[in-house]
Amino acid sequence: MFKKVLLISVLTMSMLITAGPVNANPKEQPVNERTDVVWVSGNAAALVDHVNNKADIVDLHTNTATTISEDSSRILDLQVMSSPPKIVLLKQGKGTKISKSVFSSDGRLLSKTDIPLKTAGDKVKWVAPTGKTNERIMVQAGNNFSLYQYPWAKPSVTYNAKFIDKGYENVSVMDWDFQAYPYLAVKYQAQGIMSTDYLVKLVNLYSRNETVIKDFNTDFSIHSSGNFYAAYTSYTYQPVPGNVSRPSADEAQKVFQLISKSTSKETASVKQVFKEDGDISGWVTEFINGQVFVGDLQGRSWSLFSQGGAALLKNQEWPKNGNTKFLYANIKSKTAYFLDYSSGDISVIASTLK
Repeated sequence: MFKKVLLISVLTMSMLITAGPVNANPKEQPVNERTDVVWVSGNAAALVDHVNNKADIVDLHTNTATTISEDSSRILDLQVMSSPPKIVLLKQGKGTKISKSVFSSDGRLLSKTDIPLKTAGDKVKWVAPTGKTNERIMVQAGNNFSLYQYPWAKPSVTYNAKFIDKGYENVSVMDWDFQAYPYLAVKYQAQGIMSTDYLVKLVNLYSRNETVIKDFNTDFSIHSSGNFYAAYTSYTYQPVPGNVSRPSADEAQKVFQLISKSTSKETASVKQVFKEDGDISGWVTEFINGQVFVGDLQGRSWSLFSQGGAALLKNQEWPKNGNTKFLYANIKSKTAYFLDYSSGDISVIASTLK
């Protein structure tokens, strides 16, 4: 009898251990580079942690966070609608379905629906309804882009973004942005012998006109902002082979440029010189709610510009020696807000401006 009791106890403990935290996919440490910041309104910002597939609404004044993602399913997109502000969250559903949830600006769930797309993609973006046009979803699968709208049966617009350049061994789609028809921006990585270049193709999906911009000397991000595209770069200086090009510390770097969607021409830019010195040097650029944050890694300082290129703040102290992520600067109240992950959780640092 004692042996039976002992055996049952051992089996029970084994089941508890197996079902315990060791196999429960514990939360990983989130990182700045894999967290997207989307401005909501007033004192609220949405954070998308792609390490843990977690979305939160953060109150910058009270340093409190409200989680709006129910599970760890892959987050596909998060967009904010204005008047009144609403947050639209897309997550991967069953099969090729997309789960769409709509929240108020304080994180209250307003509605939840499934969108029955028949094909899955590498990346999707939700597009808000305008006028008589219903909501849409752009789906990218490799080089192919498809724009869907209700009843989601087949795409209303398609585009093949394959890029051929005999000067490279391979050119592949890295990223893209789409805010409203007909303007699409596609970012490419072009690989040659001992070299990697980055370029962007601006496409009018109605006229099929295409403009290619190749003047990037490092990796960049592309983001829609009303009638413009914002392209901005970040770079950490490091040794490279002699025949590989890289940004020169002796020259002013174009860290941000604003490009008109209708003309594909640059309308504004931000340039700055960064010293190459010490263990870590280079720069980080963020573009949030029309504010251009430029962080100097070597100087542990930062400056702020408007999207039109006007200097708003210069040489501010970067909290935690540059290990925080910029969220927003309120120039009137002389306060800037930064995301701090040092504890493993979301924390907002309020920094006083000089």
